[in-house]
Parts: sequence; structure tokens; C-alpha cells
Amino acid sequence: MCRTVNGADINAEPGTNPNVRVGRGNLAPATIIMPTIAMETKLSLKEGEDLVEKFIENLDKKIHECKDMLIERYKIITSQPADRAQFMWDNNTMKGYKPEEGIISAMKHGTLSIGQLGLAETLQILIGCDHTTDRGMELAIRIEKLFNDRCKEFKNHYKLNFGVYLTPAENLSGTALKKFRTKYGVIPNVSDHEYFTNSIHVPVYKKVGIFDKIDIESKLTGFSNAGCITYTELDGSVIKNIEALEEIVSYAMDKDIPYFAINVPSDYCDDCHYVGEINNECPKCGSKNVRLLRRVTGYLTGDYRYAFSHHKQVETDERVKHAGIMTELE
Repeated sequence: MCRTVNGADINAEPGTNPNVRVGRGNLAPATIIMPTIAMETKLSLKEGEDLVEKFIENLDKKIHECKDMLIERYKIITSQPADRAQFMWDNNTMKGYKPEEGIISAMKHGTLSIGQLGLAETLQILIGCDHTTDRGMELAIRIEKLFNDRCKEFKNHYKLNFGVYLTPAENLSGTALKKFRTKYGVIPNVSDHEYFTNSIHVPVYKKVGIFDKIDIESKLTGFSNAGCITYTELDGSVIKNIEALEEIVSYAMDKDIPYFAINVPSDYCDDCHYVGEINNECPKCGSKNVRLLRRVTGYLTGDYRYAFSHHKQVETDERVKHAGIMTELE
């Protein structure tokens, strides 16, 4: 999976570096749909109960349920005979395989990931604002710390590599939204778009500058040790400004962003072979026989109008260009 990572291996062989990631993998993620938990909590709140505190309690229960699901999956995976995936051991795709111990000898080095979806919408339900505000960020940090703390506890208790995964949710962001809307209707800033926001991202339609977006998300990415991504959305003209690109990347690295991307349209005209931002028709020859290439949850895969699901197409179309501060770099 894209943007996944493996934290320190609690089952590293004595004398070896536990931070080596080659030959390991993310075995199984399970994602918590946080807006649904927030809405269920809000509608079932009893007199005298605090919404935020009750949500944290319910979220904690779901995190433990996720842990149980992942352990069950792990047991199923490690019960399989080695010849079900012989190439993994022969090619050291998963290192550490010992025939006498079975595939658990290799799989125990992998990661079991507890993922999440829709932080921004969750905050809107709970406190009426998202993490682009100080109040929202305070609660966001509390939520992410809970994920991180629990995964540390599970890792030490079960001697398995539990980690926090900021889920890309290629399809889940749309299917979860549909189910939510069917049950709870259209709620402003929560279910009035065709998708839930990926993990801890600033909503794509939110008008924030390049460095503001990096600042906001960098406060939360450190709580993830099983994979995350932060990106900025820019227009095609930025490719002519290498100094600006370098400054943006350096800024993200200084903020300790684990996985950073700059999204720039790279469209292609099949008639004159022009490459650049095209959108509806080629600016060079006027042809509409074009392919629109966009990064969608980390992937660059063909024309996004056909390669991805409807909700991801809508999300892509609604993205704001985070270029409000670009003029200072030019």
C-alpha cells in the first residue's frame, strides 16, 4: 500500500537494528470511521454527559475492537502453510522465515495498523469547527494521542507491531459517506460533500495557504507510525519555479513531515503531445483528446476521470490550489 511505513520492530532478532524496514510490510489495516462514532455518540447522549468525553470513551472502545480484529486476522494469516505464498520467503519479500517455525517467523515483523477516517468532519460534529482552528487542533491532538498511546500499549502487551495508520481510504471515503448520509442526512460541513476527508487532512475545499496546510497537518502526522501523507495542491506554473518548489519541500522537511507530496497537474494531449495543465482542451492545439493526470490518494494512475471512483473524482475537482503564499516565493 502507498504511504505505509513500519515502525521499530518489537520482534527484531537480538543484535539487529529494529528500525530496518526492508523485508517487512503492513500486514493488515482496519479503519475506524470517526464521524459515524461522533454522530452516534451525539444522538445517544444522556443528560449530564459531555459530548467530547463520551466520544473519547466510545472511540477508545472502537480502537480496542480494532485491535481484536487485527489479532484475529493475524492468527488467520499466520495459520496458513508456507507454500500458499512461497515467493515471499524465496525472494525475501518478508524476511526472517524459518521453516521449523512456520510463516509466523516472518510475519511477526510486520505491522498491524489501526486506521482512521474523517477527523475534520468528526470535529465539526463534536465542537462545530475543524482543526484549522486552535480549538479544533486541541481536540485533534487529543484524539491522535489516544490512537498513538493505545497502539504503544498493544504493541508492548501483545509483542506485535501495532501502529497508527492515517488511512488514504480510496473507496471507503465515499462508501462511508453514503451510509452516513442515508442514516443521518446531509449535515453542513459533515456530509454535504461526496466523501469524508482522508484521515487528518485539512478538507480539500478549505482555503488555506501552502505553509498553513503544512503547519496544521505537521502537528498530527507525528502521531502516526504506520503511514501518512501530507500534500500541497499547486497549479502547473510552479514547475517553472524550482526555487519555490525547493523552499516548500524544505519547509515540510523542517516540520518533520514523514511523507510529503506536491500535486501538480501533468496532463497529456494525445494529438500534439503537449504536457502540462490542460483541464478541458489542449492550450496548444485545441484538441479535447486529452488525458488528465492527477494524484489521487498517492497514486498517479491514468486519467482520473476514469481511473478512480466517482467520489474521488468529485474530491479532485473540489481541491483548492494552496498557492496563496506562492507570490512571496517567486
